[in-house]
Amino acid sequence: MEYLFNGVSLQNKRYSNMDSLLLKSGFINGRKAMLAVVCDGVGSMADGAYASITAVKIMNEWFDNVKTADLIGTVMRNIVLNINLYIIKESKLKNIYTASTFSALLLVESDYYISHIGDSRIYCLENGRLCALTNDDVSPSGELTAYIGKNENILPQYREGTAAGKIFLICSDGLYRRMDKDFMTVKLKNWNKKSFDETIKILPQYVINLGEQDNISFALVKIED
Repeated sequence: MEYLFNGVSLQNKRYSNMDSLLLKSGFINGRKAMLAVVCDGVGSMADGAYASITAVKIMNEWFDNVKTADLIGTVMRNIVLNINLYIIKESKLKNIYTASTFSALLLVESDYYISHIGDSRIYCLENGRLCALTNDDVSPSGELTAYIGKNENILPQYREGTAAGKIFLICSDGLYRRMDKDFMTVKLKNWNKKSFDETIKILPQYVINLGEQDNISFALVKIED
């Protein structure tokens, strides 16, 4: 068993570099593991990038130092709560206005764990069918209602299951907003070692050709037998 994963973060020169992406593999107490995180700084906040960069940095350090896979999903969710409180504290000390979405996928062997808040998304392709594993935290009018770095009382979405036979897509709204679901499904179904780099190029180019001007960050993850 091995993890096949790839990703990209494209920053539009017309906008601040709000997105942050983390992709890495390793071991947790001798068990094969990998972590994918996409954070998108809230654009209406002058220092949104600080929250996304800080969240990814802390998750990177946590993954490097976590000692046991016991209750790992709950542990990761608690780390997200701690990240939120840390960013709130630091933003007050630095007198900055910052917040970010947060979407994380953790694999330990063939099990997956998700922690999510905001309107970045995590998709899953299984048996040729594409579905969202997360819900957008937005109001009926489209306003973002939950994110890290602003409110102390957040409740991250949580999900776990088996990763075998699935392909995961973790992405910011810059990718999915103009994306055709059928097109994305076909490209994910055909994603393998041979099309490893090609798919990573095709997906963002598709929405850019349709006029997308936001930053685009995403990661693809699957288990190869």
